[in-house]
Formats: sequence, structure tokens, C-alpha cells
Amino acid sequence: MTRHADQATSALEDGGNVGPAGRKRGEEGFAAWLDVFQAQTLLGRALEKIMKQKFGLPLADYEVLARLAEVPEGERVRMQELARKVLLSKSGLSQLFTKLERRGLVKRRGDPNNLRVTYATITAEGREVLERARPTFREEIQRLFAGHLSDAEIRTVRRAMGKVIRASGEDPLSEGTND
Repeated sequence: MTRHADQATSALEDGGNVGPAGRKRGEEGFAAWLDVFQAQTLLGRALEKIMKQKFGLPLADYEVLARLAEVPEGERVRMQELARKVLLSKSGLSQLFTKLERRGLVKRRGDPNNLRVTYATITAEGREVLERARPTFREEIQRLFAGHLSDAEIRTVRRAMGKVIRASGEDPLSEGTND
């Protein structure tokens, strides 16, 4: 008997819920999490390297510009809300934002009526950098990720990750974004 068959038999004898490859459901869930974690890490590294080399734009910088570009012209977004959208702490965003401000890509404005509120906007130069970078970003997502999956698999990944994200009390960032 093979090792996997032994595991499956053992799990069945224990009354366990056996999934593919003889793993118990909890083990299969852990394996799925490891695969998602590994894929995100490897693809993130590859994408980061390309975006830095071609545009001097780390992924977090790209995300900030992309989220700010979604804000209608003449409007602004609170820094706290932007931090949530780009998955950074408020202090992490503040540090990143300072670098982007120095490059002239974004602006920060206080609210004269509420000194505790700070707003973020993208500059014309920031929009230009984003527009130059966006085609490469999308091509690389296709090459590194989506091109390896069928349309049905992509929908399955989105549904599955959507469930996990919503269980954490958030809405998927993919809802209502251009990137």
C-alpha cells in the first residue's frame, strides 16, 4: 500500500473527512493556503522587479497611484481610506506617500475644517507615470498569472478569494477597480 493510501485508510478509520490525495479537509485547506501564499509571493516578487526596473515604481507605489487615479477629477480621498485600499497601515502609507510627494506624483492636503483629516490626490505627473506603467503591469499580470488559468479557473479563484475576504469583514478590492 502507498503512503497516500495508508493516510486515506487511516483517516477513514478515524472518521476523518478525507479530500484529494488522502489528506484530511483541514490539511487540504492548509495546503491550499500554502499554494496561494507561495503564488502571491513569487508573482509579487517578479512583478515588483519588472516594475522597479522599467519605471522605478515598486508595487506599493503603483497601487497608490492606481487607487488615486480612480478618484474622479477634482475629488480627493482621505489618507485613512487610501491606506485601507492599498493594504497598508496609516504610518506605512504616510512614509510611502512622502516619497511619492518628493517625486511630484501625489499631493497631500489638510482639511481646514477638520485638522485631523488629510486628503490625498494624484498629480498630472503621477497620472502620466501611471499611464506609462499600466500596460506593462497588465501584460505582466497576464503573463505571470492569468495566462496560466482558464476563464473558469479565474472565476473560481475570484469566487473563492472573495469568500475569504468577505469572511474577514472586507470587500474584495477587485470590485470597482480598473486594476
